[in-house]
Amino acid sequence: MNISINFTTFENECYAMTELDNILYGQYIIDGVQMPLSPARMLRECTLAPPLEPDGAPETVADEHLDPAPGSYQFRENEVENYANAVAALKRSLPLPFAAPYTAGKVAQALIDAIWMSGHFRLGDLTLKADWRWNGKAIGNLAAFYSSVESACSYIDALGVKISHYSLVKGAPGVCFKASTIAEEDEVDEEESLFRELPYRTANPRISRRRKCSGTLLPEPTDWLLFIPFDTCDFRLGGSALAEAVGACPSTSADVSDADYFIDCYEVVRELVEDGVVKAGTTVCDGGLMAAMKALTAGGTGARISIDDVSKAYGEPLPVRILFAEVPGVVLQIADIDYDYVDAELLLQDVAYYPLGHPQPGTAGVQLSPKAGIPGILESLLNTLEGED
Repeated sequence: MNISINFTTFENECYAMTELDNILYGQYIIDGVQMPLSPARMLRECTLAPPLEPDGAPETVADEHLDPAPGSYQFRENEVENYANAVAALKRSLPLPFAAPYTAGKVAQALIDAIWMSGHFRLGDLTLKADWRWNGKAIGNLAAFYSSVESACSYIDALGVKISHYSLVKGAPGVCFKASTIAEEDEVDEEESLFRELPYRTANPRISRRRKCSGTLLPEPTDWLLFIPFDTCDFRLGGSALAEAVGACPSTSADVSDADYFIDCYEVVRELVEDGVVKAGTTVCDGGLMAAMKALTAGGTGARISIDDVSKAYGEPLPVRILFAEVPGVVLQIADIDYDYVDAELLLQDVAYYPLGHPQPGTAGVQLSPKAGIPGILESLLNTLEGED
């Protein structure tokens, strides 16, 4: 039987402690160290209407973090298409050793998914519905839950948004978020007023689930495809869909944590979407850049792209990392006539972007190629081993 608790619908009376309450309200000892706050206390600081706490003393929860399993894997550049197919077929599970960066990535993904919608809103107008599914059956599960909640609360707070409500259900570990516009509040805490006043909020925010721009490429060969990472972290494969799909165990993940940079990226891209400058766009997160490009080309118009500029900017010689690391961001299709305007807007906000290439009407899927005049980075790295992350 699936047991669930929604922590915004409790009646105004006390109730007995349950297993889920102990997971949420318990006093955690992780790796022999007493944690200062329970998961519930951390969530209380980020939630618009914190729930009542249960009656009774929660249990002490003792657990330890799991380290990534040792292993090695040869990522080969001539297997990119096979990797993309494996990622597309994957039924994703939460990587317990990487629960913190995975959760931050899910927060970023939910907020970026909203950026494509019709309406009038900014980042500060959004709230997040948070849903965790968890159990404590195996060593490392509860430590991973604590890391997941801690990461979510820290990142959400730094972004200046709030959780509208959250839930916890029994099941295999997982977490998801969904963004919507914030309801107008009669009273605002003084310490939160910075993100609750213009220009960080709109006077009458509204959001529609109808997209403002296309989710697949339009057949315009002169249009540009731009990649904009919403975080400044390096491209690493630990905890990624690719690592799970092929059974690899890279030891380092993409560290999604630069909230200030995310805010800058979000504001400028949202304005471009709302103004109709963006003709098509998609979120980069699960499965990385390659999965995002597969989604964009799913409508029948293919694309020819190069990742040379990204590789050079990050000093990253392994294209597989750039293509499959789950650094949150966007891919935009814009008209050639709007390129200079978009360039000026992004540079004004100190937002880095990378021209990838162009749509290719009459072709299918994603074609990778080196930039003209630059030695073929994909061909030169064939049979290169994946380095130690």
